[in-house]
Amino acid sequence: MAKNTENVLIKGLSGTVGKLITFRQRAGKTIVGKSRRKNAGPLSDKALAVQARFKSSLGYAKIAVKDPATKQLYKAAAAADQSAFNLAFRDAYMIPNVESIDASNYHGAAGERITIRATDDFKVTNVTVSIHNPSGTLIEEGNASVETNGADWVYHSTQNLATPAGSKISAQAKDLPGNIGSLEITLK
Repeated sequence: MAKNTENVLIKGLSGTVGKLITFRQRAGKTIVGKSRRKNAGPLSDKALAVQARFKSSLGYAKIAVKDPATKQLYKAAAAADQSAFNLAFRDAYMIPNVESIDASNYHGAAGERITIRATDDFKVTNVTVSIHNPSGTLIEEGNASVETNGADWVYHSTQNLATPAGSKISAQAKDLPGNIGSLEITLK
């Protein structure tokens, strides 16, 4: 893909030429790219899932930029050649990632610390932690608090757990569009 800012012959040009190249405008620049073609055959299940996710992200971005407060959040974080709409779309398309759950300081007693590393392309808004005993019964669930680095979240247990070995700790990270990423570990 080529970008052009000052060529008087193509400045402001948009459309497709000879089914070969397409011109479009973005952030005051003319972008030249390969012409898109329709898919010849039926779409696979994977392609249909990507298409549905794309449409959902597009819908979120349209709504997000209509709300002045949300639009300002995205606009403030956008790069020079990126619009608030583009960033909102990307945020909706990308799912938060729970990278790790550190339960090294958790031994089954109330008040012990569990650290979760959760990241997102824009912002993680909430992390929920659940602790289940070895038989699968929910012992407790609650929200973690974000640390100053913005990537680590801390949860302090509220219940005593008689048998921590074999218990499961799960964490769910949520972003602004409502996407959820999760991770579960089993205590040894």
